[in-house]
Amino acid sequence: MQSTTRSRIALAPRTTVEMAEFAATQIRDAIIDGQYRPGDRLIENDLATQLQVSRHPVREALRRLGREGFVTVRANRGAVVAEVDAVSILEVYEIRAVLGALALRHLLLGRRGPSPDYMKKLEQLAQKAHDYAAKDQQTEMIQYDLDFQATVVEASGLSRIATYFRDLNAEIRRFNNVLRINYPNKEATIQKHVVGLLEAIRVCDLPEAERIWHDKFVTAATRFMALASDADEYRTRDPRWLLFATGTVSADARPEERTPHLISEAQGSGRRGSSAVSRQVKRQSKISRG
Repeated sequence: MQSTTRSRIALAPRTTVEMAEFAATQIRDAIIDGQYRPGDRLIENDLATQLQVSRHPVREALRRLGREGFVTVRANRGAVVAEVDAVSILEVYEIRAVLGALALRHLLLGRRGPSPDYMKKLEQLAQKAHDYAAKDQQTEMIQYDLDFQATVVEASGLSRIATYFRDLNAEIRRFNNVLRINYPNKEATIQKHVVGLLEAIRVCDLPEAERIWHDKFVTAATRFMALASDADEYRTRDPRWLLFATGTVSADARPEERTPHLISEAQGSGRRGSSAVSRQVKRQSKISRG
């Protein structure tokens, strides 16, 4: 029987671009999960050995992560994991707040609202977020809250904004893992910022939905920034923070004076339960399902 030569079959090897993407994904995930901490050196040779690739895709991966904000690439000094500072926290939350507000306007103007399928998905995610908040399971609560936010944006039909918004979920996960914030009043938080937003969307109340959305992101940014090393001076002096938190750059509008409880809560001042909130969430869930 005649043998067939297989050496000439066209098989596509993995390209440098694909290897760089693979390396970037692995390094990014390790940074997000907290395996690499802020300030850790990222040595190309070590990474190449671990990933079993050459140095070139690793170098390209680090450049890509530098553009994304996960890595600081220093000329002639290599790369380190980027710090989580007040500037990066504000930037991420400003972007998410603005993208979400635009999505809400497209979703609710003319009282159009989400489709029945999206409404059902939002209800399920809100219920899951509440269930995990009631069990004091913060990691799962955060994940369902993030999925709820992303689904609100997706329901608007603005696909590019939905992609940009969901991509930033990785930054929020990193903030949580690095700063190790312990959310106080988990059920009250979900009631106010998830269930409350769900009800505003259900009745197509755009002003209320926008108010809750903005308050949600200012609250989260305030809690994270309270744990950043450069937070105190930034929060009181930088006009960008004042504009985001209060809507004005006036020095008389001090966000920390309006919401001092958020700062003390983030710094570990104690936790409070909310059984009444739990009952209200359950009642609203039953009504929505009925």
